[in-house]
Amino acid sequence: MLHVSNREMGLQALRDLGFDRDAEAPDDDRPPVDSFDAFGGMPADMAFPGSAPETRSSTAFQPITPATWKGTVSVPQRWVAENRIPSGDVTILSGNGGSGKTEIATQLLVSVAAGLGDWLGCVIEPGPALFLSCEEQEDNVRDRIERICKHRCIDPYGLTGLHLVFPALDETWLGTADPRTGKIAATPLLLALERWVAEHKPRLVVVDNVAAVFDGETIARRQVRTFVGMLRKIAVAHDTGVLLLDHPSVRGMADGTGTAGSVDWRNSARSMMYLSDPDKDDVDQRTLVINKTNRVRGGEKVTLRWEGLTFTTAMAGEASQYRAAADRDVEDVFLRLLDRRNAQGRPVHGKTAKGSAPAEFVLDPEAAGITAEAFRKAMERLFARGLIRTVETGSPSKRRQHIERVSA
Repeated sequence: MLHVSNREMGLQALRDLGFDRDAEAPDDDRPPVDSFDAFGGMPADMAFPGSAPETRSSTAFQPITPATWKGTVSVPQRWVAENRIPSGDVTILSGNGGSGKTEIATQLLVSVAAGLGDWLGCVIEPGPALFLSCEEQEDNVRDRIERICKHRCIDPYGLTGLHLVFPALDETWLGTADPRTGKIAATPLLLALERWVAEHKPRLVVVDNVAAVFDGETIARRQVRTFVGMLRKIAVAHDTGVLLLDHPSVRGMADGTGTAGSVDWRNSARSMMYLSDPDKDDVDQRTLVINKTNRVRGGEKVTLRWEGLTFTTAMAGEASQYRAAADRDVEDVFLRLLDRRNAQGRPVHGKTAKGSAPAEFVLDPEAAGITAEAFRKAMERLFARGLIRTVETGSPSKRRQHIERVSA
């Protein structure tokens, strides 16, 4: 009987695919190339069967190779709220009842719909916004919007881009579980939401909250993934950001993660934020923690303070009167330099790219040693108090943003 080793069988299989064991070995000492175009690709007679992009089948299982990407441009991540809420995906904002998560979500809705350009210290994209409120009553939401608009010095009744839906309390489910199979199915409300998003293309959809819209087991992994997948499908199809509000478990509050139920709530969402309870030594202070963002480094912590009308990053955690006076001095310099630059036709913007206000102002002789970081914090405080705003100019095909002082 002829015995053939596993090794010999493997070598014969390689020969059958066109690989010659005795062929000349490649030169591993070649220097690296400057461009991927330097690679000529695998010879046609040595390619694996079915590896060419043009041979992809029409079945659901369609593997690709990196060759598919050649000659194309990688699509950068688009953000509704920079480094916090991605467009085309689902973000979960968790917080205990009464912590203020609906308040800061409403602040975001107003900022997006009004084109204010900022939200709690980060840059946001403007556009239509939708609030599906399945817990808060209309009067409560109206009170929030009017207070926030008063704080930002804008007319709440002119927010034509802000849309509100208040379903009946017994009709709030977006996904409901079949009692026999456990499968999650879309409800008429979810289908109506999808139709509206397809027609109006909002930049942001806020859903309040998981307990009111998910009629399933929060610890059932398949149900959770299916439900989040339903929302993500809408987000991806229409390039919108979906912000889903949730309540954390006792453990989630204790460890600061804000999680509840199955870990798949966190795993299925591409971004997750947690708003802490009031600080034990200061009931007006909160901490917003960016626990997870798949495209950037997580862990950002933003200290917030309630200032009578709504939350702001202004003076958060700063109790010293001397610190407050120093911050006001920096703000005064910021405003003087801003007015001068605009008068000279040399506008600046609030982003982190070239031409930002902090980076430009630090070079001015009047800065007198004020750091770029101090100017950045002053800018965020001025934005939060509605003393400056972002303005867009230029033709529709070439829009530009700059900061200007809000008229008294």
